[in-house]
Amino acid sequence: MKKILVAFFALAISASCFAQMKGVAFKPSDEDFINPERGFVSQLDGRSALDLNTIKGLRDAKESMMWRHWSLRNFKDCDIPQDFLDMIASDFDICRQGGIKVIPRFSYCSRIGDSDAPLEIVLRHIEQLKPILQANADIIALMHTGFIGAWGEMHSSTNGLTEPDKMKVVVEALLDILPKERCVQIRYPSDKWKMYRRETPLTYEEAFSGSNLSRIAHHNDCFLASPNDVGTYRTNIETEKTYLNEETKYTPMGGETCNPRNNYPILRKKTLHEMERMHWDYINSRYSRQIINQWIDGGYYDEISKRLGYRLVLDSAEYQEEAVPGGAFKINMCIKNVGFSSPFNPRMCELIIRNKKSGESYKALLPEDPRFWFVDKDIDFTYEIGLPEKMAYGEYEIFLNLADPCEKLYNRPEYSIRLANSDVTFTKEGYNDLGVSFNVVKKKGPKHNSFLKFHKF
Repeated sequence: MKKILVAFFALAISASCFAQMKGVAFKPSDEDFINPERGFVSQLDGRSALDLNTIKGLRDAKESMMWRHWSLRNFKDCDIPQDFLDMIASDFDICRQGGIKVIPRFSYCSRIGDSDAPLEIVLRHIEQLKPILQANADIIALMHTGFIGAWGEMHSSTNGLTEPDKMKVVVEALLDILPKERCVQIRYPSDKWKMYRRETPLTYEEAFSGSNLSRIAHHNDCFLASPNDVGTYRTNIETEKTYLNEETKYTPMGGETCNPRNNYPILRKKTLHEMERMHWDYINSRYSRQIINQWIDGGYYDEISKRLGYRLVLDSAEYQEEAVPGGAFKINMCIKNVGFSSPFNPRMCELIIRNKKSGESYKALLPEDPRFWFVDKDIDFTYEIGLPEKMAYGEYEIFLNLADPCEKLYNRPEYSIRLANSDVTFTKEGYNDLGVSFNVVKKKGPKHNSFLKFHKF
């Protein structure tokens, strides 16, 4: 569901009428830790196959995604050979083993003036890549359009691929390959205007709808390097930034800096303001070191590292101290997002309870969509959840599980979101242990009347 739900799912006569509620306040953490689909990323060229040690090194550096850039410079007039396709598939396998996601980009040249490939070759290559991309769609966080011009940055094409109609063909070929939940990023905001003849940003109602318009996102590859970010903003800087401020509420935003032009000053206030305004999710950790070193020397690199993407803090909770089998368990939570943006891919929100003595566990999928857990707004939700009639009496621990919904990733803690609290433990299963519990007791009480139910697993 799109909207933040604050609802009570019970009749006036319910278990909550006789049960006492207990409130608890949680402490935020100042720790900089890894979380999926956000943060600093390394841009690695695909000249040779990845190895697992490289991926482990990225995770040790708190990077949960990798920007993988494969060069197709040797295949501008022919098919991609099978051995190169095999290397790409192997790269995805290694990333999966290592527990990170991939931001893929393909390009044909790395210098303005060098040739890219004609449209028919680009489309043929996309068709060749289709089986690999689809087989690994779960670990593709998002994709750069690439293919067009120098570095795949969608400029300086020698084959006319920056013409809006041709550009749209490439973008939509990639959208057709990927799941409806995944976005493709383009280099310049004005290109979306030209391709779709619309200059208004996405609306709340259009967000995450699966339409092509809702899936075209933005990347900026010269962030902070000049007043117009070295041509990123091509028409009117303030107009385009206002547009991006709205668009990036609902789409991923990222990219990299580049070497500053004419000693353009990099200021703490401007950097943080721009990242907040454009809802930055990720940025290249390796380029440009001129700017990144200024962040380090200025003492605000750590703040950027912690706030890129989402940063979810459990502020408080109130929960039922006792419940009966077949009755309802009531809980409400307040979460704050202190990052630059909200999660941009689908994310589960499960409440898990576990018997402290036997380990018997139950889960309920809450109708929450963390993609709408926006920055600077309290995320409040209250639910009554039905308990099984045959569950054992005893004390039950409470967990919040923000897992990746993809089947192969659901049980992998590397792909689950950790809350930014010092008094919430991130378990080996990838759950957030709230450190509180309630008792299921032998008492008479009304049966639950909620559409939400706990299921044993």
